[in-house]
Amino acid sequence: MRTLLSSFFKRFHRNSSGATMIVFGITLVPVLFGIGMAIDYGRALTAKSRLSSAIDAAALAAASWPDLTDAQLKAKAIEYFNANYPPQADGLVDPIVVAKSEKTITVSADAHIETSFLRIAGINELDVSAFTEVSLNEKKIELVMVLDNTGSMGWSNKINALKDAAGTLVDILKSGSGASANNEEVKIGLVPFAAAVNIGADKLGTGWIDEAAQSSLAGEDFQPGVNVLDLYNQINNRSWGGCVRARPEPFDTNDDPPAGNADTRWVPYFAPDEPDFWSYANRYASDNGYQGSQYDYDARQRYTGKYAGLAIPGWASDGPNFNCTIPTLTPMTQIKGEIVSGVNAMIASGSTVIPAGLSWGFRVISPSEPFTEGAAYDDSDVIKAIILLTDGRNDVGGGLGTHNNSYYNAYGYAQTGHLGAASGWQAESILDDKTATLCTNIKAEGIRLYTITFQLSDGPIKDLMRGCATETAMYYDSPSNEQLQAVFEDIAKGLNDLRISK
Repeated sequence: MRTLLSSFFKRFHRNSSGATMIVFGITLVPVLFGIGMAIDYGRALTAKSRLSSAIDAAALAAASWPDLTDAQLKAKAIEYFNANYPPQADGLVDPIVVAKSEKTITVSADAHIETSFLRIAGINELDVSAFTEVSLNEKKIELVMVLDNTGSMGWSNKINALKDAAGTLVDILKSGSGASANNEEVKIGLVPFAAAVNIGADKLGTGWIDEAAQSSLAGEDFQPGVNVLDLYNQINNRSWGGCVRARPEPFDTNDDPPAGNADTRWVPYFAPDEPDFWSYANRYASDNGYQGSQYDYDARQRYTGKYAGLAIPGWASDGPNFNCTIPTLTPMTQIKGEIVSGVNAMIASGSTVIPAGLSWGFRVISPSEPFTEGAAYDDSDVIKAIILLTDGRNDVGGGLGTHNNSYYNAYGYAQTGHLGAASGWQAESILDDKTATLCTNIKAEGIRLYTITFQLSDGPIKDLMRGCATETAMYYDSPSNEQLQAVFEDIAKGLNDLRISK
């Protein structure tokens, strides 16, 4: 088209005939009118989109206070409408209409867009309208964010971008301030994860923790009968931080409550002191008192006498909580401030074990113990959703040249842990399979699963996360720091839209 126009104007410039000017003038008028019409109608479509979003927000806000008088209800709707469609926005808006019946609240609005080009045809303004209806018995939302807090999230300011995006989602779903932001219509939980998940050191005595070392995992890292809580008591300046091991199969990928079977309870996390060679990652105690061969690395690592009276330097990052120094998870709550505090506390530390995080997201949203804030799965008045974000594949240090073949993590070591792996690489493949199993189990309960791969180029993990999402459109592929904000806004809007009846 540009070539044709260029050729036309060159011919016009060379032509001295007056007829050319006449033809050009006749042709130019409809062309300009068409361009102007497109501009005016484009402004009208933009205004309609903003108008629709604004009345959706107004209707949802009004429905959050159904006991207000009609006048108060309208004032609340106007407040939220104006916040989303300010007076300086394009178009003159008639007073919005708010109507309440026994079962619904409706909000409608009309806007008038002054034209610029269509005035030539005598059209001085374009009218746009929007209408929405919210059921007063609208569905509630239960959401758990399962968010990567591994060391790589510290690169390129990613952890701060994640905090900002998660905070925006909380603001959207828990709109308002003070008591109004703490309504029971929306509950949100948070599960930060790295190599394991911190459920809180205050959970001793709840019946959830294998405090008597009866689980089949209890002797996995030491001699049979060793209770890691006793080892913590022997160390002068370290205590159990609240992280837990993954349960044995099949309990690691389901939400079965802790019960009589010891394998349904969680073993406290204790990363052993490793042999004193540079290739080992977690070295914090000497082997004084060990009588075996210095080349029997496994025996040296299992020796428990070295923990008696141990004092670990305060500055040391190594220790029994190694690879799991992340904040405690936040159970689902209606209190906005509790969720915001959990988001702000997130840090970047440790390696990536996705099923450790996702399994606890499953348990936090579950109606059964260990956390019981969730509604029943068959409650038709509740929308349940999980957001899973990772910036990397399952990674337990598969290439480490040690007898453990990995870093310590929720599944123990690759070589001796309960993954049944012969190597770290094989362990990571098994973790992928467990992630897929968890996704299947979660979706089978009717939980909506949103997945995000954050600034990733890895093809297999993208395929895994795409398959995990409830729908293809609920998978978000590698947004930038800036784009992550829009992703969380899109998810929040999608959840809110599920509550709008029309």
